[in-house]
Amino acid sequence: MFEYFGARYVPIEEDEGFFAGSAVEVAPRLIGCVLHQSNGSEDTAIMIVEAEACHEGDGPTHHSDSQRLAGGHVYVHGGREKWGNGYRNMRSIDLVCGDKGQASSILIRAGVPVVGDDIMAERRKVYERAIRERSNGYQKRLCRGPCNVGEALGLHPLLDGASLFKPPFRILRPVSPPPRLLNGPRINVSKDAHRLWRWGHHDYRPWISAPFPRDKVA
Repeated sequence: MFEYFGARYVPIEEDEGFFAGSAVEVAPRLIGCVLHQSNGSEDTAIMIVEAEACHEGDGPTHHSDSQRLAGGHVYVHGGREKWGNGYRNMRSIDLVCGDKGQASSILIRAGVPVVGDDIMAERRKVYERAIRERSNGYQKRLCRGPCNVGEALGLHPLLDGASLFKPPFRILRPVSPPPRLLNGPRINVSKDAHRLWRWGHHDYRPWISAPFPRDKVA
């Protein structure tokens, strides 16, 4: 049993079936879960407060072999963007769900730092002045947005396809899930953007990457 923010958490086990459903079924369950990632001696963890479903046939997928693994694996994706005189590596993380070969996953769009705030700030300070100067409320910026989540967690290509149930990952679920969730359309997609496939934690609005137009009672 673990405790964060006054709430109790238990590990999600590989045979529990937590990731057995489609992305649309699993994404709301992930809100409030805690994702750990250990990079050598640097241990970081976030509470997931925003997640977006992606399911083959109903919206854009990346057609990656990792996205087609069985539920409970990690799909790390991204690229590089021009930054100053060089390039910045941009990595995002999806949690794969459903049956093998299905291409169903959940993009982690935002999180609240739980472990390793200073480590995350060091990783992200190069690209955000507010974080570099530790301005008031900078913690809310550490994991706001998919690529910022990836940067804060120290994601790298070798993690693509890893299991969530083995080091360097660990995932926990709250004993009492959040009673209310935010729900709204996906963002920054060109296909089926109207689908209400994005969920957020009602109590952590300032940490979320984009506003929700309406609430959903879970």
